[in-house]
Amino acid sequence: MKIKQFSEKQKRVMSWWGPKSPDRNRDAIICDGAVRSGKTLCMGLSFVCWAMAQFYGQQFAFCGKTAVSLRRNLVQDLLGVLGELGFACRERRSENLLLVSRNGRENRFYLMGGKDEGSAALIQGVTLAGVLLDEAALMPRSFVEQAIARCSVSGSRLWFNCNPEGPLPLCNKNPKKN
Repeated sequence: MKIKQFSEKQKRVMSWWGPKSPDRNRDAIICDGAVRSGKTLCMGLSFVCWAMAQFYGQQFAFCGKTAVSLRRNLVQDLLGVLGELGFACRERRSENLLLVSRNGRENRFYLMGGKDEGSAALIQGVTLAGVLLDEAALMPRSFVEQAIARCSVSGSRLWFNCNPEGPLPLCNKNPKKN
């Protein structure tokens, strides 16, 4: 995938967690915007770069409606861009797992589907350092809440994206650090 140039909003999404960002004290980012606006790839890139800069040997989750839709909507393009940036990515499809490494650091990124109320049970028990919820408005509230609750590692952060017509009120809030 060839990226021509990022917009100012996309640059802000990719660096909101950085030490010079005015948003660095936030615990979460929520992006809503038009379909095909580039928010999903920017968020995925931001999420992985943050995870790799801040943690070593931790677990993270990419969450979508299903693991298949997550691969199609995010992971397929993201892996290509990460490879161009020097990240080594190994996928264990049977485990819905991506192992990402760079400069001697490796982290685990699980691909999880939140398609119905029973999906919350699939994420229970895992300890995460961060989570990205792709199209959060399409997931049941119980799954989203369970994913948030699993982020118990010190310094964990949350990424949410949704389309503006999404019914979930969460997409219209501006999260602040408590």
